[in-house]
Amino acid sequence: MALLRRIGSGLLLMVLASLLTGCAALFVGAAAGSVAGALYYKGELKADVEASPQAVITATEKAFRDLIWAKETTSASEIDGLATARTATGKEVKVTVVAKEPPVSTIAIRIGTFGDENLSRLLYDRILSFL
Repeated sequence: MALLRRIGSGLLLMVLASLLTGCAALFVGAAAGSVAGALYYKGELKADVEASPQAVITATEKAFRDLIWAKETTSASEIDGLATARTATGKEVKVTVVAKEPPVSTIAIRIGTFGDENLSRLLYDRILSFL
């Protein structure tokens, strides 16, 4: 009986340790992503960029052409912007931009209903190359 209790306690500690380690890694990744790069979470890639919403949407249009994606709509103001397109396989691409504080804007990219991290990062890199 004592042996079973020790095994059970050991398993519980291992599970808790692995959960806490994952949480710490998530917090470190979130902090690093918001400062130095893009963070992919729940099907959406988000990042801060040093550009106005108009500049980001213009760069997004160029990225759509570069990737040979069919542009559907684009609109931009000093406060926010939106660009949509379709990939060759028909996945919906949605890029939203919101001005944060000059000259920083927050960009959010979602591809498809549930997201596609690889395509989102590809598009993000192309957008950055045109900024």
